[in-house]
Amino acid sequence: MSISARGSLPIEVGQLGNFEARMLRNFRAAVDDWDEVCSALGAWEAQHLTADETGQAKQQHRKCVSELLSWGHLVQRATQQPEFPDKVLAGRVNARVRHLEDKLALWHHELAPGEQERILQAAFE
Repeated sequence: MSISARGSLPIEVGQLGNFEARMLRNFRAAVDDWDEVCSALGAWEAQHLTADETGQAKQQHRKCVSELLSWGHLVQRATQQPEFPDKVLAGRVNARVRHLEDKLALWHHELAPGEQERILQAAFE
């Protein structure tokens, strides 16, 4: 864009670069906050899920992981755009989404009848 054309733009448009930098900075902060909540989930799992007699903690866990995954998928869509500038952040988001998907499978996947026995036998043979 030529200097003369840029000079005729409203100041807000001419400062698009500053806007983009602020958006990326705020986006990174939001991802950091999301990631922090995801990280804290492990300690909560150890404290509540391993001794959950009623199944209430498991229900709460499923809801929480599902919600965190929804946010993760939203963020992931943004970071997977070819023009997204921070490939390191995109990698962190992808890894965390996979981690949450693994948590969901680990804690909430129902095994087919006999599958648990087969796994235990294979593990201790």
